[in-house]
Amino acid sequence: MTKTIVGYADRLSVRAGDKIAFHASAYGSGTTDVSLVRLTGCDDPDDGGIFEETEVPAAWAGRIEVPHQPIFAGSYAAAEGVRAISRDGGVHLALFVWQNEHVNHRQCLVSIGNSASGARLELCLEDKVPQLICGDAMVSGTAISPRRWTLLLIDVDGGGQATIRQCPAPQHGLEMREANGSLVEGWGTFSGAAGRGARASHLECWFGAANRDGRPALAFDGKLEQPAFFDRALSDSEAGLYGNTAPEAHAGLPCNHIWDFGSDIASETAVDRGPASRHCRIVNLPTRAACGRKWDGTVHDWTVDSSHYGALHFHSNAIADAEWKPFATWTVPADLPSGLYAAKLVQGESDDYVPFYILPQLDAAKSAIAFLAPTASYLAYANFCIQPQFAPLYPQMREDVDGDALLRAHPEFGGGLYDMHPDGSGVHYSSLHRPIVNFRPKASNWAFTADGDIIAWLEQTGETYDTITDDALHREGIDLLDGYQVIVTGTHPEYWSTTMMEALEAWLARGGRLMYMGGNGFYWRIAFDPNGTDCIEVRRAEDGTRAWLAEPGEYYHSFSGELGGLWRRLGRTPQSLVGVGFSAQGFGGSTHYRLTEAAADPRAAFILDGVESEVIGDFGAHGDGAAGEEIDRADFALGTPPHALVIASSEKHNALMLRAKEELLQTMPPGIEDPEVRADMVFFETASGGAVWSTGSIAWAGSLAHNDYDNNVARISTNVLRHFAKAETFRLP
Repeated sequence: MTKTIVGYADRLSVRAGDKIAFHASAYGSGTTDVSLVRLTGCDDPDDGGIFEETEVPAAWAGRIEVPHQPIFAGSYAAAEGVRAISRDGGVHLALFVWQNEHVNHRQCLVSIGNSASGARLELCLEDKVPQLICGDAMVSGTAISPRRWTLLLIDVDGGGQATIRQCPAPQHGLEMREANGSLVEGWGTFSGAAGRGARASHLECWFGAANRDGRPALAFDGKLEQPAFFDRALSDSEAGLYGNTAPEAHAGLPCNHIWDFGSDIASETAVDRGPASRHCRIVNLPTRAACGRKWDGTVHDWTVDSSHYGALHFHSNAIADAEWKPFATWTVPADLPSGLYAAKLVQGESDDYVPFYILPQLDAAKSAIAFLAPTASYLAYANFCIQPQFAPLYPQMREDVDGDALLRAHPEFGGGLYDMHPDGSGVHYSSLHRPIVNFRPKASNWAFTADGDIIAWLEQTGETYDTITDDALHREGIDLLDGYQVIVTGTHPEYWSTTMMEALEAWLARGGRLMYMGGNGFYWRIAFDPNGTDCIEVRRAEDGTRAWLAEPGEYYHSFSGELGGLWRRLGRTPQSLVGVGFSAQGFGGSTHYRLTEAAADPRAAFILDGVESEVIGDFGAHGDGAAGEEIDRADFALGTPPHALVIASSEKHNALMLRAKEELLQTMPPGIEDPEVRADMVFFETASGGAVWSTGSIAWAGSLAHNDYDNNVARISTNVLRHFAKAETFRLP
């Protein structure tokens, strides 16, 4: 079935009194039935999962017409009122350009003009050849070298002559001039007649894309640095001076505008250091804190010396905001309980859900228990789909045929943090404000849908609980957690900001009880957009099991200035927080746990109350077992508390379950059974009277509902939940 309707919300979480907007676009008939539902199970019942929805009255529910709304992807920087036309009646532009090797599609570096009048001048690349389009004429240079900075000087004089001068910039931050003051070798000059070009004195200028009526076109994949407009053509010596100086050190050059992409990196603008101060808007998330031509390996932190980070890395498929008009804006009423909700859209045989969480009211009494939804992980895995060539490695992952087909038909929806841009660079940012096809019930048995299994189990226990979220935890810190006795995690709480981590650590230090019901948790450090967009950023630094590598020198987040990478490499290991840490991953089927000798310890008696078998979880909807997909194990050398009990460990994993690469100092020959490939169920008490219980497996939640919850996985989980919710404190052994 072809999906014909898709939507998104502008918030991940709301409270009573907050406003939330729902957006949608139709790809078929626009007549759509919309409703509000509460979700207490998100998995596909055809795959053994639990799906439950309850309709909730809403004033905006009913039958509406949803229009088709396009998305215009592509990052760029735009400045208005630019004095591009110099006093001699010409245009004199300079900039540095860098591009990866395998990008050859036609793209625009600079677009100068007014779309209303039709006057336009564009500097493009095709097959890495600079092309100056001025009216109906074009002048071409020579191909730039991949992965090396090139200086381009563009001159269009008032007499109708157009010139491209280009020169490869020295590598490793060396100056543009030799010791005798002459320019380095490799300078090329290409001239031709200019056609009818822009003749206005105050223009709009776009970097990284062409302006087509306010929308990006021919979007660029690559880096640009220090674009500038001059009042006349630069001499060779002036060109060398421009190439050697930072934007703020342009004195002595006939400069009208010179943009500094390396300052105010966490902001949504780029500063014009020229006299007119026509600052650029930064649109659709080009990568900031990107190494520029001056980066020489001596600086790795842009907050120490941002002159090494003067580049913007533009991407033709980047998207920050789809900018669809909403079909409804809703003020959350006070009478709805905390939980997972969705706007449901039905169009013929096609449907879509737009999920969001309602948090408890600020002035309401908190429940003893809270489910912490890993919304940061949902953003990280946004629009993730398994490529056909890798499908044999993921046999237990349910394919979302309709969702994947929609994504392939609409790449403008943008990727998540596991995707790469067309030039091979990793996607560093993920935004909420666009369709996220896999942030949906029944989309796949991974992340969001698997967390619905935990929600369904919580409902089945009959215990009262609140729902809170990662994004709220980042905004509110420890205040969000204070007052809760028990926090239950989702199946894959992988992505944590510093604020989130510090809040959880502080809550545990105050006696909190944490149920970590997943695997591969507390793994990557992320940063949230300080401008409050709920957009997240990751820098996949030196180590880790990851989909792409950050460029050398680009390990620090642009949003926060913090070093990115694994929390393990940053000195805050998951083992020291929850007793276990990422050990292995594999998607060829799950297996079971077996109780260890430590299970007989009286401290674990409450966990195993009523459990008769020493084999735990040899069943389940996620690979036929409770231990699988991504698994964590105890490691006392990495911080597992010395008094922690390893109550059960998994066994008999298949050959597709492989050790995480950060675990290895050298590769391991195939066929050797690896004793470190296992999931450990761990329990320990904290000095403040709290406790932690960890399952060490993403697949655990898929076993909860087996046999209508009459099974040892559900029994153990419920035992822990109810015991943790009791008032008495734990004691260290």
